[in-house]
Amino acid sequence: MIEALLFSLCLGLQKPEQEVPAVIDTPALWRGGAWLARLGGTVEDGGGKIDFEDNIDLRNKETVPLLEFSLEPTETLTMSLSFFDFSTSGNGLYVGNDVYGGVGFNNGNAWSGSTHMQSVGIETAWSVWEPYQAGNNATLSFAPVAGLRWFGIDTHLSNDTTVQKVTHENTWVTLQAGLEMEFRWDTRDTLNWADFVSIDAQLLVGAMLGNDGGSMASIQAGLGVDFTPNIGGFFGYRLQELNAEDGAYTFDAGLQGLFVGGEIRF
Repeated sequence: MIEALLFSLCLGLQKPEQEVPAVIDTPALWRGGAWLARLGGTVEDGGGKIDFEDNIDLRNKETVPLLEFSLEPTETLTMSLSFFDFSTSGNGLYVGNDVYGGVGFNNGNAWSGSTHMQSVGIETAWSVWEPYQAGNNATLSFAPVAGLRWFGIDTHLSNDTTVQKVTHENTWVTLQAGLEMEFRWDTRDTLNWADFVSIDAQLLVGAMLGNDGGSMASIQAGLGVDFTPNIGGFFGYRLQELNAEDGAYTFDAGLQGLFVGGEIRF
């Protein structure tokens, strides 16, 4: 009788096992990586369009730092802040005959120039539609996106033959909206080196505010892998196009290229 009582008491003192959740709640995400971006397009200032690839050569592929922080205050709402900083320069012999900012550029003139683009953006995505969900293993979701993005763009172009230079330093703010898609697959029962694999894509269009306005378009698609609940990597392609105006000056150009990086959830 005493032994049975002691045995029951020991069982009562033991702590019940707690079930470990299948997915650790990590509402914050920090991403850092590199965008292998290349400049393409034209600039115009009171004359013909000057092409960054044909008239001059500013198409070198540059390594652009990418930083992004996102927060999920609810299961369907994601708020993010992102930044990039692009810069390129070059020189050579001008091809064609044009006027830019009152400066004549004739075929064979020596030129030098640079373009610097910085951008900071904030956006909110609301995942309201899940047309496909196979239990907890795979989910396809769509989310409308809206936000603001600031652009600071400096362009410098010199005719070194005539020793004349044209400089433009402008800022614009873009009101942007669009749609993003994400397919997320739980691979913990399938792969021993990854917890989740995701494919995502985003399309944004917007209106440029400031100076004489303009328009913007952005396309991004990528593949992400969560190696652990807190550490992952990503790879993809990004296109950022602008048509921004300030008087006679028009920056009708953009950046495109592959990006790669890592992420930490906490």
